[in-house]
Amino acid sequence: MTGKLNRRTLLGGIGALGTAGALPSAPANADPGPRTTIDFSDNAASLHAYVKLAGTIEDGAVHYWYQGTIFGMTPDGSKAMLGWTGLLKMVWRNLGNNSFHFRNFDLSYFTLPGSDERVEEFENPFTGKINRPIDVRGGPFDIIMTPTKLDWTRSGDDVWVAEPRHFKFANKLDPDEWPLASTGENLNLLYVDGFQGKVSDLENPDIVSAPSYLNVHHVNPWYPFFLMGKQPGVNYWHGHGKKISSLTDVSPAVLKYIEEAQPGFIESEMPWPTRTDSYLQYKMDRQPIKD
Repeated sequence: MTGKLNRRTLLGGIGALGTAGALPSAPANADPGPRTTIDFSDNAASLHAYVKLAGTIEDGAVHYWYQGTIFGMTPDGSKAMLGWTGLLKMVWRNLGNNSFHFRNFDLSYFTLPGSDERVEEFENPFTGKINRPIDVRGGPFDIIMTPTKLDWTRSGDDVWVAEPRHFKFANKLDPDEWPLASTGENLNLLYVDGFQGKVSDLENPDIVSAPSYLNVHHVNPWYPFFLMGKQPGVNYWHGHGKKISSLTDVSPAVLKYIEEAQPGFIESEMPWPTRTDSYLQYKMDRQPIKD
């Protein structure tokens, strides 16, 4: 299991995609060798399978390309507002004692729904006003996982797992200072990120990082740049992604953006040292709008 994405390949641009180095994966016709049946009801075995599917059981990084749509949901109805696309980096460490640590970095930008071309502005379908999005640069976010019961769904050789995470924290945008960008003093967010793969890959001892598809379901207060303030409603983020095995798994538009915005993002395990998020970035880059 050799081969990595590197800066030389990335900076080669679109023309280098055909010769992009592969990330760890099992050859399509490889002899699967002996298998160990997974008992998904066993907490330690369940966690091991989750890490192998979502990340890697050997120390190292995996990346997911993703694309999706942000909907606005109000008491009166729902509308597609904006698309988004980018790369998620997960850096995994085996802590021993059936425990794992992973660190997330997120680099993405906003598009029109169904597109991967970055937009500087768009018309908000709820307000009719022109909004200017701010690119996403999030992390590092650290999570430690210990053996626990996970919600697995299986159909034949296909398997799905989701790990809901609820976050509640103080809003960095004070509603008195940021009446349109802030939804209130506190933020409540629900992230349900799921992963889909093959049981046969998880049971194959020769695979340390199984092929995986990402399903994104996030419920957030109105994102700051929508300038919806305390209007009733929320944003629902829905998207799909793939654990990349080569640069050909990433759209050329996203690769070009990463090359320009954050060179070295793919090969570095710490692309930036200081924790940041969209709310902090908005506060640093924008001025309050009163009306």
